[in-house]
Amino acid sequence: MTLTESLKAQALEGATAYQQRNDTLSSLRDAGRDALENLPFPDKKSERWKYTSLIKLQDGHLAKQAHKTSELSTADVPDFGGAQLVITNGALPATLPKIDGVIFSTLSADNPSAAKELTPFSGFNAATLQDGLNIHVAKGAQVKQALHIIYVGESDTPASAATRVNVTLDENSAFTLIEHYAGTGPALTSAITRIHVGGNAELTHYRLQSESAETLHISELDIQQQRDSRVRSYQLMKGNVLRRNDVRVWMNEPGADLVIRAVFLARDSSHVDNNVCIEHASPHCTSDQIFKGIAGETGKAVFNGRIHIHPGAKGTDAQLSNKNLLLANTAEIDSKPELEIYNDDVKCGHGTTIGQMDSEQLFYLRSRGVDAEQAKRMLGIGFINELILSLPNEAIAEWARDWLGESL
Repeated sequence: MTLTESLKAQALEGATAYQQRNDTLSSLRDAGRDALENLPFPDKKSERWKYTSLIKLQDGHLAKQAHKTSELSTADVPDFGGAQLVITNGALPATLPKIDGVIFSTLSADNPSAAKELTPFSGFNAATLQDGLNIHVAKGAQVKQALHIIYVGESDTPASAATRVNVTLDENSAFTLIEHYAGTGPALTSAITRIHVGGNAELTHYRLQSESAETLHISELDIQQQRDSRVRSYQLMKGNVLRRNDVRVWMNEPGADLVIRAVFLARDSSHVDNNVCIEHASPHCTSDQIFKGIAGETGKAVFNGRIHIHPGAKGTDAQLSNKNLLLANTAEIDSKPELEIYNDDVKCGHGTTIGQMDSEQLFYLRSRGVDAEQAKRMLGIGFINELILSLPNEAIAEWARDWLGESL
């Protein structure tokens, strides 16, 4: 049996345990199992997975559910302001927060998902989902209070926990969402977030992935933008045993604007893979992406960024930059920016660089009495500081500087 066949068998075994549940998510689980049965798991011949192996999943993460109850309290989580919501191993708390202008509800058969399950991992997520959350921001609501969701995935043995959040911003609304992934042990977090941003609405989105090194994480972030909507997404992550983020943004109507700023670190033997696709499907939309990566020791970082300009998307302005820093000759960074353009009336640019720390800068700092490790940390922080300074939330920026600095 090949690795992909083995993983599919384990995923179907894990899904079977949920098929006996008769609740409002039964139809979603059935659809997820159908997707699992019909879609192949990727291997090294799959273009979008050529730099990321799934061999770390063969220990049985897909076949078992994470059961360990976390003792995490809000005192253990940084205070970024706003309301907090802790989701432990995929289970929602008994009480959901209250925010003016925002309606919270659990997923049900009437509103199970914002999109069809198109990958085996989204199918696995649906098939093994025990809870899901809807967040609805009312028309015209300018929500001042941020929502800080803490996803905790913990297990003593290889297992998985699925989380799914659907967010809808009605037209002329504004909302700040902080997604913060935490957890320990050999737990696989299967996470899906789907966001619909209505006309002239504004979303500020943070995605902080700070699980410990022995965890695994496979996620999909899907954003749909309507006319004149604005999205600012800030994504910070460290590598672990296996980290894979698929990000898809659809710019469906004219005037949509997107900004993404991201930092990813792979130290020791960790792995992190970001696969991003921006679909410019409508005229006069803009997107601006900056990703910065750092890899050291035998860490491996992967970035695949694709900008797809559809035939009718005239007046598009799309920019993509990926800059990377290697801290050791044994580390690996694979970067692949792509442009696919079917319209002549566009302004697009993309580029990538991979380099090492400047020896002259290191020598200068050493000559001023700075020890070698501190000098490298200073240069590493300097490399990513531009993106940290761009974070609107000062509490997150301060936390990120210390948290990322620990790995430099």
